[in-house]
Amino acid sequence: MHNQGKANARRAGTPGGASSTEFAECGPSINSRAGRGVGILGLADGFVAPIAKRNFILQQGFEDPDFATCPLQYSALVFQPKIVLVVIIVGILFQSQAVFAGLGALLWWSALFPKLNPFRALYNRTLGSRPRAFRLDPSPAPRRAAETEAGTVALTSALLIHTGVSLATYVVEAVFLAAGLAVLVWGLCTGTFVYHLLRGHSRFALQTLPWAK
Repeated sequence: MHNQGKANARRAGTPGGASSTEFAECGPSINSRAGRGVGILGLADGFVAPIAKRNFILQQGFEDPDFATCPLQYSALVFQPKIVLVVIIVGILFQSQAVFAGLGALLWWSALFPKLNPFRALYNRTLGSRPRAFRLDPSPAPRRAAETEAGTVALTSALLIHTGVSLATYVVEAVFLAAGLAVLVWGLCTGTFVYHLLRGHSRFALQTLPWAK
């Protein structure tokens, strides 16, 4: 895997030609105009450690980022998880089968047709259209796998609400909520982490955990 080589290079202290010291700057945006454009959706980015942002990008299946664009790329990539988290909360509060079913359908669609991902399109036409903003390309396999997993959990929640299995519903919803919060608070995507493990790339998966250096 190409990204595995990148992660291994990072372990050796030469990540994509940049040092770990340089990547300590992968936190606040270098583009204040783009940073202001993120607005409310960008508030949670400050909770994530700089190295965790870079690890998150690698875990999603993208190239080793340049330290200058790292914060912008991270903010762009978590645009979708932020929207998904809001929908999860709404679905839990109202115990809405329709909300979870709709979210599941959108996530499956995004995984099956990455070029037609509605989250990506919304970002590129709004925040991504600003001067010097980072624009999102179609998702690579790890990110699509995470979308599939999340979509499956959403559809499972909808089915459980429909059948009235209360305890199982709350357990699945709690797991779903925790996974969404993990992305925004720690920069940990459990979906892509599991994907790399199942592919037999456990070493790479461990190297892309938020606390790995």
